[in-house]
Amino acid sequence: MRNLRYLIALFLAAFALRAAYDLRQPAHAIVQDTGSFDSIAWNVATHDEYDAPWDLRVEGRYDGREIVPTTYRPPSYVLFLAAIYKTAGHSVTAVLLVQALMGALLSLMIFQLARQVSSNPWAPWLAGSMAAFYPFFIYYEGEIISDGFVTFCTVLCLLLFFAWREKPLSWLRAAACGLGFAVLILAKTLLIPYVLVLIAWYVFETPAGAERVQRWARLALMGIMFAAPLVLWGLRNKHVMGKFVLDTHGGKTSVECIMFYTQCKQGTFGPFFKDQPLQKAAMGLGEVQMDTLYLNATRQFIREHPARYLRQSLGNLKDFWRLYPRQDLDYKEGRLKITLISVTTESFLLIAGLIGVIKTRARWRSLVPLYLLIVVLSGLHALTTGQMRYRLPLMPLAIIFSAAAVTP
Repeated sequence: MRNLRYLIALFLAAFALRAAYDLRQPAHAIVQDTGSFDSIAWNVATHDEYDAPWDLRVEGRYDGREIVPTTYRPPSYVLFLAAIYKTAGHSVTAVLLVQALMGALLSLMIFQLARQVSSNPWAPWLAGSMAAFYPFFIYYEGEIISDGFVTFCTVLCLLLFFAWREKPLSWLRAAACGLGFAVLILAKTLLIPYVLVLIAWYVFETPAGAERVQRWARLALMGIMFAAPLVLWGLRNKHVMGKFVLDTHGGKTSVECIMFYTQCKQGTFGPFFKDQPLQKAAMGLGEVQMDTLYLNATRQFIREHPARYLRQSLGNLKDFWRLYPRQDLDYKEGRLKITLISVTTESFLLIAGLIGVIKTRARWRSLVPLYLLIVVLSGLHALTTGQMRYRLPLMPLAIIFSAAAVTP
C-alpha cells in the first residue's frame, strides 16, 4: 500500500511539472514539424478525411490551399491528435495536457521496465524519479510533434513484449504485443527492422522441446497482429494514392539529409534546394510520385558516392550520440541554457548507462530486446539522419541502466 502511495505521488509530481511547463509557454509547442501533424489531424477531426494542403509536401506549411488525400505522416500520432481535437476542439492546451498525462504515465512505465533490468529494489524507484524530472522528456512532451508519443509507445511495446515473454503461451499477450508494435511503427516507420529482427531472434532462440511449436504459433500471431494494421494502411494508400506505401515523408528527408548533407547540417537546405534541378523536376508531381523521385535520386547518390555516404553516416552517428547540441546553431531556448542542461543530464545518463549495461551483462539474454533497440535505432539514424532528438526513445533505457549502475 505504501508503494502505491509513492507511485501516485511520483505520477502527480511528473504531471504537475509537465503541466506547469506547458501552460507557462504553450506557444513553444508550435515548431517546424507541427504544421503537418496538426493540419492532417484537424481535417480528420472535422471532416473525417485523412487530407492535407498540397503545399505541405513542398514547403511544410499550411496556407489553406487545395486539400487532397495524403500519407505524408503515418497515422498513429495524427489520430491521437485528431481524437483530442474531436473532443476538445482545436486546442493546443488540450494536447499539451494530454501529453503531460502521457509523460507522467511514462515515468511509471519506466519504473516497471527497470524491474526487468535490475534486481535491486531501489533501481526502479530511481529510474522512475529520473524519468519524472528528465528535462528532455518534459521538453518534447511540450511540443506538438511525435517524439514524445513515439517514446511512450516504445516503452509500452517493451513492457508488452516482456509480459508476453513471462507467459509465452498466452495468445492474448502475443496479440496485444503485436498490436502495440503496429501502433509504434505507424508512428515511426523507420523502426520496422527492429520489430522484424526481434521476432526473428525469438523464433530462433526458442529452445527445442514440446513447447517450441506452441511458442512459434504465438510469435506468428504476434507477427500477424503487427503486420495487419500496416497492410491495411498501405492498401488504403494504394487505393487513394495509387501506391502501397506507409508514408511519403522519407523521400524529401533522404534528399535533405543524405544528398545535401552539408546544407542540412548548416541549416541552409531550404533556400538552397529551391533552385536545384531535382526540386524543379518534382514540381507538378503528385505526393507519391514526388516521394518516389526523391528516393530514387537518393539511392543513385549512394551508389555513386559510397565512401562519402559512409563518412556522412559516421557523422550522423556522432550527432546522434553527442553529449550537447551543436554550437554553430541557434536555439529558441538559448544556446547556453540548453547546452548546460544537456551537458549536465546527457553526460551522466550516457556514461552511467554504459556502466549499467556492463554491470548487468550477466542478464544479457533477457535484455536482448533492449540491446537490439539501441543497436537498430542507432544504426538506422546513422544511415539516414542523426540528431540528438532522435535518440529520445532510447533515453528510457539510458535512465534505467544508469539507475542499475548507481545502485548496489
